[in-house]
Amino acid sequence: MTNGYTLIKNMLNLCLTQPPFMRLLIKLFTLVAIVLSYSCSDNNAPRSARKPSPHLVETISAKQQSLSVTQTLSGTLQAIRSIRIINQVPGLLTSLPVYPGDKVQQGQLLVQIDDGILKAEVEKAQATVDQTKVDYRRLKDLAPRKLASESEVAQAKTTHAIAQSDLRLKQTELHHSRILAPIAGIISQRLAEPGDVIPLHSHLLTLIDTSSLKAEIKLSELLLPLINKGNPVDITIDALGKQTFKGKIKRIFPVINNETRRGTIEVILNPVPEGALAGQFCRVKVYTQKQSRLMLNNNAVRHDKQGAFVYVLKESKAQRVNIITGIQQNELIEVLDGLDETQRIISKGFLGLKDGMPVKLVATTESK
Repeated sequence: MTNGYTLIKNMLNLCLTQPPFMRLLIKLFTLVAIVLSYSCSDNNAPRSARKPSPHLVETISAKQQSLSVTQTLSGTLQAIRSIRIINQVPGLLTSLPVYPGDKVQQGQLLVQIDDGILKAEVEKAQATVDQTKVDYRRLKDLAPRKLASESEVAQAKTTHAIAQSDLRLKQTELHHSRILAPIAGIISQRLAEPGDVIPLHSHLLTLIDTSSLKAEIKLSELLLPLINKGNPVDITIDALGKQTFKGKIKRIFPVINNETRRGTIEVILNPVPEGALAGQFCRVKVYTQKQSRLMLNNNAVRHDKQGAFVYVLKESKAQRVNIITGIQQNELIEVLDGLDETQRIISKGFLGLKDGMPVKLVATTESK
């Protein structure tokens, strides 16, 4: 700054010794020098002398609230039971009188396998039983007169017992040539036709019980301890519109998926509304028991590679605090660890905000 004033003084002294035209030019240069001198003096002012304006923020607090969490989860309706009809004897399929969609009653004939050979085998086994019975009695009568040894009597007895077992085996095979419906239900699959020669253990039909429908849905491990078997649920079926149907929790599976951290619950829809079918998409609304939770407005929570965090107002500065979050309910999110009710959390003014930055509080609101 001193050098600038010296330059201006020298130019004014020079002006006195010059012709009028030169004097005018020198005066113009002097004026420019004065302007530049003041400009440079402002720009060269020390930065420490400038006070940065504080960052304007609003804060909010986390509050303990007693909440019953409601979650709507999607699933697929399934039959309460599905039975695969499988033959236990091979042979020629002579009758399969039911088709998909047919309703059947318990004990109704579903499958008939040709039983001609099986009946003949039963008759043969019966004849063998009769013969071994006669042989055993004869030897048993001869034994007291020493006309038959004890070993012969024992062998005859064993042969008779084996024949009886073989007869029961053939009778069972004959019984299995006819398959009756184990329950009342609806045929959903037909996988063979009369005239087919079916090998042992072939899947012939599928019978489903639709007196009730069920759905298996996945629920967070955080909510599983807050539900019980028998709890009511609301079920909507997309194919049936917006109507809500009542159901209940039938079963809570004891295993948590180690990747999704979710468990499985089974809900039952009973009675089954008209038009509801296995395979339809459904939505299940689950209600948990009330529990006190530290809840915070979700818009105050930030996320980065380190996880969830908030900025807390401390001594007129923003302080980063890492937190662990839980369930989310509407606009609120649960804080499991990292905060308490006394801390003021910055809820607005995040643009350009950094850890340790001076801030100015302009408004305070409370969690809803």
